[in-house]
Amino acid sequence: MLTIRYSPQDFSFTSSILDRIDISTDAASVIVAVQTGTSIIFETELFPYNKIASLYDLRSIIEDFLAERRLTHANFVITADSNTEEAMTPERTFIYSRLNIPYWSGAVYIQHHFLTTLSSFVLPRNAAQCLSFLALPNKTLTCYTECLIHAAGEPTPRVVRLEENPITYTALRLCTVNVMPELYMPRLNLIGKLLQVTVHRGDLAKTFYITDRSPNLTLTVRNEFNCIEFIHLNCVTKRKLALDRSTATCLGLTTFYDDKSAYEHEVETSMLSFEQANHISQLLLTNEIYINEQSGVQQPIVITDLTSEVSDADNATNSIKFKWKYAKQRFPAASQLPLNIFDTPFHRTFD
Repeated sequence: MLTIRYSPQDFSFTSSILDRIDISTDAASVIVAVQTGTSIIFETELFPYNKIASLYDLRSIIEDFLAERRLTHANFVITADSNTEEAMTPERTFIYSRLNIPYWSGAVYIQHHFLTTLSSFVLPRNAAQCLSFLALPNKTLTCYTECLIHAAGEPTPRVVRLEENPITYTALRLCTVNVMPELYMPRLNLIGKLLQVTVHRGDLAKTFYITDRSPNLTLTVRNEFNCIEFIHLNCVTKRKLALDRSTATCLGLTTFYDDKSAYEHEVETSMLSFEQANHISQLLLTNEIYINEQSGVQQPIVITDLTSEVSDADNATNSIKFKWKYAKQRFPAASQLPLNIFDTPFHRTFD
């Protein structure tokens, strides 16, 4: 009898996938495939030993598929086919995760957690953060945002609630909240200073503490759940030029070829909390990182070195050091236009 000895939960994280999945069969060989929808993403022929064939590394197969297509989740089935029998696991939803989450808690976890490991965010006033979560099918989520604002002329801050449209979907759905402090002020219809924003989606809640300090460096990454997240860093950056080019001389004229010269940037962050340092260290391990330049353009970069020494001591001053290069060879050049009579302060120069 052909049997696949694997029965995952309806919603499972990829970190909970077993290292080995056994298939019992009396046949001399069995063709095993991993399928999503009508597409087969992996297929192999296995030869049983003592009537047991084993499929290894299913987690990498599914995670590579999700990462390549920038998906957070998808439905998968495992099929087995011998000459005389067929077997198939029930269709199950696998959610991308680099965290170790127990196999039984998939549905429970997504009902009580946003898809990030940070308990709260410190968000610059002129910046934005992308907050993702999964909405379970056929369940209505009440949505609202609480803003703590110190209105002009009032002695103490107060909380103002902004209602949002409820969410209901017939299938598991990835939802995103773009938190931008500058966009909340017009909706509040108050003159004052926004201090804190708490986003509520069903049983989920996440707090953002607003700061006036502008970031020196902003990165866009794929987090532990393959969702977009921004890293806003207050840091010091040193830029080094590594000159690597070959030369050739002909008739006394020297020319360059095979130019591999590139800038390398060394970054050291300001003081971070224990949780922030752990979170950013994990985010910098992802394979997809972009730097948000002042022009608004995102450029892919590569982290070439990372040093993270984190302590949970109360008086610890955690920081992270890392080096990065542009993924494509380029030499960023910055230029400043000369000041003229329309600038402040006035300089007696003209363009």
